[in-house]
Amino acid sequence: MVYAAAGLSGQGVIEAAAAKKVWAIGVDSDQYEQAALAKYKDFILTSAMKDVAKAVYNLAKSVEDGKPETGIVRGDLKTGEVSLSDSNPKFADDAELQEAIKTAKEKIISGEIKVKSS
Repeated sequence: MVYAAAGLSGQGVIEAAAAKKVWAIGVDSDQYEQAALAKYKDFILTSAMKDVAKAVYNLAKSVEDGKPETGIVRGDLKTGEVSLSDSNPKFADDAELQEAIKTAKEKIISGEIKVKSS
């Protein structure tokens, strides 16, 4: 399994993973659905996605509400600004994997699992 948080330059990582016939995890948006990666999509298990539109909306709403967010603003699972894509049926239809992800997500949101951030 290969994951490279490298934006568009990560497409080369996905191509290399496909050449080695191992899973890759996309980043930022649903790379399984990207036309430029169509010939590699059978090797894109999921993508770690950022919902930039929701983040921008939340920022605008905070200004409108008179409580503008300032400094570094981080999206998280609780706000729904980060998620995993489920476009690949091999990922979406794996009940055991989906249950493990659901459990981990709940524990991260509750604080039982601590995730380091910078």
